[in-house]
Amino acid sequence: MRNPASSEPPRNDEGRPRPTIVGIGASAGGLDALKRFFSAVPGDSGLAWVVVVHLPPDRESHLADLLQPHAQNPVIQVRGSMLIEPDHVYVIPPGRKLSAVDSHLHLDPLETRREDRSPVDHFFDTLAEAYDGHAVAVVLTGTGSDGTHGIRRIRGMGGIVIVQDPDDAEFDGMPRSALATGVVDLVLPVAE
Repeated sequence: MRNPASSEPPRNDEGRPRPTIVGIGASAGGLDALKRFFSAVPGDSGLAWVVVVHLPPDRESHLADLLQPHAQNPVIQVRGSMLIEPDHVYVIPPGRKLSAVDSHLHLDPLETRREDRSPVDHFFDTLAEAYDGHAVAVVLTGTGSDGTHGIRRIRGMGGIVIVQDPDDAEFDGMPRSALATGVVDLVLPVAE
């Protein structure tokens, strides 16, 4: 397992260090938790934030617009392939999966069957692979276990795993499932 503090961060095509990405997964109760989370995030952290939530695949999403008043950074819904920049918040669009590939975010087709979908795990898996220990996974409120597999990959590559305190979560299924893995570094209320 790599120690992110002691190894060189990945570099982009121009040779500059890529920002550390904080992948945030949420489901039921996620909007309120994300508003509280981003209200506490400083605008000059140097981190890139990627939000993956469960969205109805056939409806337009206003998540970026709803989060923007609570964030000090630009909040952008991913469209196509996008360069990941520090001090930006990227949100998943409906009907797609999100992947971290090198210094970009890419959209992938969503599985047809609902029971086959795990967009948080998918993103965390690609993030672990692309950022080799220079990534953070955050699991917030939600039902089910999406994110549980992916945090194992993030931690296995030397990244950091943070989980919302289940007692602070509107729905504690995702946080409790993540905690059961034994790979969580920090358990905190969402505002922390």
